[in-house]
Amino acid sequence: MKAVVEALLGRFGFVPAHQLHFARNVAKRLDEHRELVEAISEHTSLLDDREWHVGHLAAQDDYLMRLYYLVNREWPCGDERRMQELRARFGHVRPRPSILGVCALPELPARFKPDLSHVKEMHRPNKAQEGDS
Repeated sequence: MKAVVEALLGRFGFVPAHQLHFARNVAKRLDEHRELVEAISEHTSLLDDREWHVGHLAAQDDYLMRLYYLVNREWPCGDERRMQELRARFGHVRPRPSILGVCALPELPARFKPDLSHVKEMHRPNKAQEGDS
């Protein structure tokens, strides 16, 4: 019966959550992505020399966070107590490296986003303004 339901839902583009796991599970993929970001940041100048890579890595982290949520119905963030509970249930995920900035997923609940109201937004001129200087 389960196979019939999965086949029917598959025709409409639905994928069983367990199929999103690959090479262990989504938590492991997210944790290893973050480990790699930390290693690149600490042991090379790549992210200083080519800053646009930080945006690519942040988008990849956001994507893996979304997959983690789709599979586990929990977000891989929060205070230390919450992270310990998540580790026990789903596997270890280290904190998001600070170089990646704040998660940009619109569906991430506000309680998991830091309060940045005290931080002034950086002014970046658009292309039209750059020529005016």
